[in-house]
Amino acid sequence: MKMLFCADVRLGAVCTENLDIIVSHKWQAARNQKLIDLIDKAAQNNASYVALFGQFFGQSRISESVIDGLFQAVKEDSAIQTLAFLSIEEYKRISYRNDIPKNLQLFCIQAKDSFVDDNIAMRIDKGVVELQLADNDAIAIKRIGEKYTISGLPEEYDIPSFEPVGFDDAQNIDCGYGILEWSDENLGQYVFKADQHYAYKSIDLRISPEDDQKEILRKINHAIKNVDYDTFLRISISGRSAFALTINGDALEKQLQNRIFFVETYDNTVMDIDEGAFENDISLRSEFVRLALQDDSLSESERNRLISCGWNALNGKEVSEG
Repeated sequence: MKMLFCADVRLGAVCTENLDIIVSHKWQAARNQKLIDLIDKAAQNNASYVALFGQFFGQSRISESVIDGLFQAVKEDSAIQTLAFLSIEEYKRISYRNDIPKNLQLFCIQAKDSFVDDNIAMRIDKGVVELQLADNDAIAIKRIGEKYTISGLPEEYDIPSFEPVGFDDAQNIDCGYGILEWSDENLGQYVFKADQHYAYKSIDLRISPEDDQKEILRKINHAIKNVDYDTFLRISISGRSAFALTINGDALEKQLQNRIFFVETYDNTVMDIDEGAFENDISLRSEFVRLALQDDSLSESERNRLISCGWNALNGKEVSEG
């Protein structure tokens, strides 16, 4: 017999609460396919069980269609029993449904529970999952820090995430799943199998005051020309931006979404302002700039945005949206 172990199967790197409809649909389709892929990996490895730990969704609100996607993936192979060990928050989001697949067992990791069938016996107590496979000694799975760890084998193993759950988590991390095989009286080796579908790439782009919005977009397009579609992309723009130039990160993301699976942008630029040029100017425009520069409650990006919008408005120009 074999069991596939995996943790945190949610798609990472983004909170899906604020996605627009088009991106949200793309996101949901990718998440559904990811769950189907996971069950398919179990079938390819002849695993009779899948044990999932951690987060499924990674968001506070989920629609019924998101739960439907999970159920559909589990039902792809009725011969595979899926054991889902969830936090109390995620357990509540699913357990009320009256159409839970027969081969999906839901457990709250924070409550006492048990499960028995012809091949395994399991109980949960004080956040620890004790799992007995046939007549072998029980193994224990518990959360240590941010990881779920298996003990009771010759070595301790961390259960891998199917994908990174964010850009910061994507560097030098092993993602995939683990396979444990057993017979009636012997536990086999736990084998880690790397299997990461999405790439996570961060690009740092430095600009100068001479660059206008069109030139910035050209530089971005040049930087990502060899980035594959199935990528989580983070673009951080730094350097000095032209006075009164507004870099609209949302607009840039929307322009790039058709080329890259997921994009997020960060404006870390400093506006190129000659403060001395405004010291003796008594115009309303200069007074506005001086007040904005003196407001310590604003972050650098907030100040840049405020000065840009205010300066353009006071000059009778349309406020740029990127």
